[in-house]
Amino acid sequence: MPAPPRPILRRAVGRLQFFTVAFGTIIGVGWMVYLGEWLARSGPVGAAIGFGAGTLLIALISICYAEMASMFPVSGGELAYAFEAFGTGTGFITAWVLAFIYTAVAGWEGIAIGVVIQSMFPGFGGPILYTILDTPVRIGTLALGLGLMLFIVWLNIRGVARAARLQDWLTCGFLALSALFIGASFLYGDPGHLEPAILRGEGGSVLPGIIAAFVTAPFFLAGFDVVPQLMEERSPGTSVRSAALMSVLAVLGAGVFYILIILSGSMIVPWRDLLAFDRLPAATAFLEVFSSPLLARVILAAGVIGILTTWNAVVIAASRVLFAMSRARLLPGFLGVVHGRHGTPHGALVFVGILGGLAVILGEGAIAPLVAASSICFGIVFGLVAIGVVRLRIARPGARRPFRVPGGIVTAVAASLAAALFVGLAVHDSLGQGGIPVVWIVIVSCCALGILFWFISTPLRRSLDHAARREMILGEASVHIQTPSPTNGNRRPQ
Repeated sequence: MPAPPRPILRRAVGRLQFFTVAFGTIIGVGWMVYLGEWLARSGPVGAAIGFGAGTLLIALISICYAEMASMFPVSGGELAYAFEAFGTGTGFITAWVLAFIYTAVAGWEGIAIGVVIQSMFPGFGGPILYTILDTPVRIGTLALGLGLMLFIVWLNIRGVARAARLQDWLTCGFLALSALFIGASFLYGDPGHLEPAILRGEGGSVLPGIIAAFVTAPFFLAGFDVVPQLMEERSPGTSVRSAALMSVLAVLGAGVFYILIILSGSMIVPWRDLLAFDRLPAATAFLEVFSSPLLARVILAAGVIGILTTWNAVVIAASRVLFAMSRARLLPGFLGVVHGRHGTPHGALVFVGILGGLAVILGEGAIAPLVAASSICFGIVFGLVAIGVVRLRIARPGARRPFRVPGGIVTAVAASLAAALFVGLAVHDSLGQGGIPVVWIVIVSCCALGILFWFISTPLRRSLDHAARREMILGEASVHIQTPSPTNGNRRPQ
């Protein structure tokens, strides 16, 4: 049957904005609270080496994303990749998990900003409203998180150009503030404070410390994958290839930033002394060593900006995945409604705001489970994309690819193995918590909600055959790539 009219979004995102969205998503606020953990397990140089190696691993995955994004420059990104490589069922699972985790991260940012603001302004939180996950939730931080969630959703409904310009300004402000306190650390710090540079294990090997930092890189560098969600909205003067490569550039730039944070923070004081600061050690160190509340607040302000850049970007990304799924008749129609004036997926944006607001209500105790669940789910999606590159290289070697993965299938296989290693380590860590970890409750909730939507959308899904759904997902890209022959049950009309 012929495909119905395909809803489209307004094209207004430039090449620089692809970078600022991706970089701003990666650089949130985690570096502020995790610096002490890196140092305690690895030492400053060990952490820098391990994180640098991890950055190269994630760069492999981002290169696979760049090839896929150049082949399929449409909203929804991974939905298109998984659909073409594996079929409708896998496409639905991949996209739903991604949308759920993006939304969970949006809630995480709504919680995290309260933590940072309380550090800047003690007493801001106000009285305790309730306690959940053994952590009190205060009225001030809850109101801040929900209020900013509402503002970000409203801003995005008003137009992607507005949201992208906000991302430009926030990212530039973040880089300026970061240059200030990183420069101060290198200028006034002491390289002697880096000793011992690398912590050794019980057997005298430096590998355990380096590996401890290495395995954290995938979580801290996740966020480059928002680029595919905006490919359909790139401005007329922005090429597919240049937009796709911004994901790789963002990973490499963020990796350099993290390494500079680890080294510069360790030079302020002897790094073992830094471990005595339980919360936000870098900011506390500036306050204690330089007697400079100003520099401490500069770091906290950078943390606030980092939260806002990530928050804005994941709201954009989650809404585009849901929009693309609805457009393909895989989710209810209200998620695919485009605003008549602003050309934005306002139905999906409102839905993301509601679910993200529910996560904010969980309070600070939900931060660790949301991080762990995101790590596992992102790793699975990253692996599927890398395997998809291999599958499509074999099935359709002549397809148009404005950007091609250097090294071809070998590089893509290496990226998929790296993603599998990441997932395995994350699962192993979660199983060591005892009892039923909250992280698995989050993942089960994701699966249960996805199953519910799959069944609710059955009549819609059956209203399109495979060819019509393919056209709805891929748009113009469908004419550049030959249609594959059905290979599994997912290829049949559903």
